[in-house]
Amino acid sequence: MTSRLGFLCLLVVFVACNDDAVENVAVVPDGPTVPVAAAPPPPANVNVDLPALPSGDQTLKVSTSASKIAFTGAKVTGSHDGLFNTFDGSVVMKGDEVVGTSFTIDMASVEVDHPKLTEHLLGKDFFYAENYPTSIFSSVDIKPADNPGAVTHIVSGVLQLHGKRRPVNFPATIEIGAAAVTVAASFDINRQNWGVSYAGKKDDLIKDDVKINLDLNFPISGEPAQAE
Repeated sequence: MTSRLGFLCLLVVFVACNDDAVENVAVVPDGPTVPVAAAPPPPANVNVDLPALPSGDQTLKVSTSASKIAFTGAKVTGSHDGLFNTFDGSVVMKGDEVVGTSFTIDMASVEVDHPKLTEHLLGKDFFYAENYPTSIFSSVDIKPADNPGAVTHIVSGVLQLHGKRRPVNFPATIEIGAAAVTVAASFDINRQNWGVSYAGKKDDLIKDDVKINLDLNFPISGEPAQAE
């Protein structure tokens, strides 16, 4: 029995390594084949590659004058609102569906509700914009929400921030209008996952979760995307 079980396990490993189309399975002696759950996502301290966007029918560029990338950071005694004044991005359309998105943010363009705090955010304690001048988000997948309502889609992707590339996903409201595609989203990220770990004052500690607020507008030109 022991030798038979060893042979079966070796056979499964051989087939899995030589046929990418075969699903991961577990073989139970004298029993049924049992599917094995997919590998869990990487932990928050592991870098992942920025994904390439899928091909589509056209690419719509963001209107920076009609869009906003904002955030709210909080500490024990209160919170501060901020935004980024300079960014660039686009969505990839396939038919009447958004299938991909990518954004690049100029970290030096950050502005918050207090000038001294803006200067602090640019330094080594936070964004360290001198060393990490840009942040990039690139989507892996954009799926319809299970129960669409105020939230219509779930966006999964990779955020490169502060020299780290971490997976992130968030709910979004995506609307396809006659003149523009609009995207609205509000979600939290944990700054510690990107190595932004400044604690703040002992009696006024900074919270790890940062609220991200997106209000994005992509005008529809009616022209197909040009090959790069």
